[in-house]
Amino acid sequence: MENLEDILVSVIVVNWNGLRYLRSCLASILFQTCKKIEVIVVDNNSTDGSVDFIKKEFPQVRLIRNSKNYGFAKGNNIGIRIARGEYIVTVNNDTELEAGCVQELVRAVNISSDIGMCAAKILLFNHRDLIDSAGMLLYPDGLAICRGHLAADAGNFNTAEEIFLPTACVALYRKEAIVKAGYFDENYFAYCEDTDLGLRIRMLGYKCVYEPRARVYHHYSGTTGQDLSLKIYLSERNRVYTIIKCYSLAGLIESLYHTLIRYILYIYAASFKNLGQIKDFTRKSPRIKIAYILLKTYSCCILNIVILLKKRVNIMRDKDMRHEKIHSLPAKFKMNARTLALERRIYVDQPCL
Repeated sequence: MENLEDILVSVIVVNWNGLRYLRSCLASILFQTCKKIEVIVVDNNSTDGSVDFIKKEFPQVRLIRNSKNYGFAKGNNIGIRIARGEYIVTVNNDTELEAGCVQELVRAVNISSDIGMCAAKILLFNHRDLIDSAGMLLYPDGLAICRGHLAADAGNFNTAEEIFLPTACVALYRKEAIVKAGYFDENYFAYCEDTDLGLRIRMLGYKCVYEPRARVYHHYSGTTGQDLSLKIYLSERNRVYTIIKCYSLAGLIESLYHTLIRYILYIYAASFKNLGQIKDFTRKSPRIKIAYILLKTYSCCILNIVILLKKRVNIMRDKDMRHEKIHSLPAKFKMNARTLALERRIYVDQPCL
């Protein structure tokens, strides 16, 4: 256990046209109580004046300018590779951190060398009595869902404990764990890249903990704006990428059953109950568009199957990876299909990747 004051933490913010959020986000990072901190902003070719704003208002921030929008996964990898810190904190540009957030995350991970990740308590920015995420739960087909999403912040998520995964919206990782696991998969662009990386870090034997004293306020679902079809496509495509790469053959076959059950419950919820996360999409779009998105999803997976299988071979050959970990999760880490399909979802306050 190291002295907290001696630990350098690298905070990485990936930005794309997030000007209206940057003042609040970067100021909250620079006012952290953590003694040794470096802030790296990776800008994905913003056109809204973000770069000039950062140079003028936050000259102490290390700014990396990309020539194109590389997405969240590659953007973070660019920052991680130049980061000097022992710990990496990924931060969405549409968040605001309480002053002690980073220090509490570091304190939680620094307890033991087998803790590789830590999740913060993330609350909705404009509804600060509601939880956005208290870590992640996993459905058996590889879909990860925010734990406690839209629950009242009434003390039921105030216990520091082991959880399955953090959301990279705001999360702390040991840099050595990220490097050993192979970084974020840059083919994901956005969504589920934290699930994929988190699974591979867990397969290396690291644990993940949740620290409720590390508090964050988040403009929910700002990354892709109003384009829910893009969000559904990327989430579903990247989920399939993850199970092809990381699941055992038995787990892959089993996941097909769980996906079918999930789709059936989505249809039921949207058609008869007017509930669930698919409701918002079907209210605004023809339902045949969902079929088109799924066709596009699985076509993309087939077209990229050689690349995915090569990655799978490399992961399966890694002797440090413990592949059975994914399929022997405690019940408290899992999400069931009924809750997943019928739970309420919101899409508000849209910013930027």
